[in-house]
Amino acid sequence: MVPSETMIALLLLLGTASVYGQGSSGHGHAHAHTCIHNNHQQLIASQVIALVIADMEKDGDGVIDQAEVTAEFVTRYDHDGNGDITEDEFVKQWHQQYHDEHDFAGYLFHHFDVNNDLNLTASDVAALELSLDTDGDGKVSVAEFQTFMTNLYKNCVSFHG
Repeated sequence: MVPSETMIALLLLLGTASVYGQGSSGHGHAHAHTCIHNNHQQLIASQVIALVIADMEKDGDGVIDQAEVTAEFVTRYDHDGNGDITEDEFVKQWHQQYHDEHDFAGYLFHHFDVNNDLNLTASDVAALELSLDTDGDGKVSVAEFQTFMTNLYKNCVSFHG
């Protein structure tokens, strides 16, 4: 992938998989985050998933493509414009946009920081991309994304309060 495609793919994964991380992270990060889905707007998992899909899949073709992800996530998550997403950037934006608790968003960030460098980068994208394209067709379909997200939320404890 060329660098811009890699960043776009990263942002796709952030948008689609940022709730990944239920269960034990296994990444050895020093920060302890909880896996309790607490949403400040009382949104349940299916509502958050629907919002993320609506934010990404604008043309209705059933595929979450790089152009859609770029339009939605480049300007929202990489606040300092350096090409990497820090935990602070991710947590702030995820909470602002989807209203999940900061601690939960931090836990998700650490799960996706596959190489443990405290930034979401192209190398993290490469590691996560394969898990999203479950049928191996080289595309991340809305159905694949929705199934992935639903399974992730099911593996997490829900708490509203």
